[in-house]
Amino acid sequence: MDAMQRFNRISAVICLLLSCAPRAFAQDNRHGETMGAAAAQTKLAGVYQHGHSGLQDPAKALAGFHRAASQGDVEAQYNLAKMYEDQDSVLFDYSKADSWYRLAATNGHRGAQSRLGLLFEFGKGVAQSRVQAHMWYSIVFSNVDEATSAAAMAGYLQHRI
Repeated sequence: MDAMQRFNRISAVICLLLSCAPRAFAQDNRHGETMGAAAAQTKLAGVYQHGHSGLQDPAKALAGFHRAASQGDVEAQYNLAKMYEDQDSVLFDYSKADSWYRLAATNGHRGAQSRLGLLFEFGKGVAQSRVQAHMWYSIVFSNVDEATSAAAMAGYLQHRI
């Protein structure tokens, strides 16, 4: 097989794989169910954010997370907040991070609740408040099982020391 035939075959395989990609992103392998559009958008935005398969594009990640977050996807709200909290990012904005963390936290996202606790503890983008920090940490610890709670408490104490 010459180089041109090999190139054509590889190109055909790549085209086939790319045509299947949207369905792969819309399939939740843990449950075997088709996800909603917002959850699929969140997964695709995560691919753009982290650059899996060479697809890194922060602008597309941001747009995807915004679309999914505005549709109520809690994971997208959390990821959007993390993008705004990233100090190395051109998007860095604690007030926007706070807003998206609050939305995700009130929708039950434990990671967002924990991050809000940290923002309040250190006064990052919000008025420093140990009371608010304690409240958010308490919410996190009250909503997890015993083993997870012990691990979270150990991480919290290590951070405090």
